[in-house]
Amino acid sequence: MCIRDSVEVVQIARPVSAGHQLVANDLTITGVAYDGAVQGLVPAASLERLVGRVAVIDLTPGALVQVGMWSDQPALNSGEDRVGAVLAAGRYPAGLARGDVAIAASIDGSTTVSPTEVRIIGVAESVDGKLEVTIAVPAVQSIAIAQLAATDQLLLVGRAAAGAS
Repeated sequence: MCIRDSVEVVQIARPVSAGHQLVANDLTITGVAYDGAVQGLVPAASLERLVGRVAVIDLTPGALVQVGMWSDQPALNSGEDRVGAVLAAGRYPAGLARGDVAIAASIDGSTTVSPTEVRIIGVAESVDGKLEVTIAVPAVQSIAIAQLAATDQLLLVGRAAAGAS
């Protein structure tokens, strides 16, 4: 007879589609028995850290959550590309956060790049006080916006959220 240890891990509570941002109700805790080392499963203590992450594959109820099933970046919509930029103070509104909508434009008004509505999908402050952003950009404008970012010509203007008054 083999004596098994058990550990509590995170399990999927209801169907979750790839691209869905995980909420607490999508997840539950379950115990699993094991004979050796448990690797790749998410311990119960990490459940709250999964909330807000994005499923990268379809998840079925009862599946044990494993490393690689989620991403920190929201999924892109059809026709969007992901562009990164590092912006100096004055080139973005204070309080810019993931989920916000902004207008990406060139600092140089003589450019042929039209101001373009973008979604903020990632934000982090860098060590030198600049803001690192990842934006979802319409694919037809992604190269032009990426070139603005790479040449330090990009600025973001905040836009009111839909339904805000």
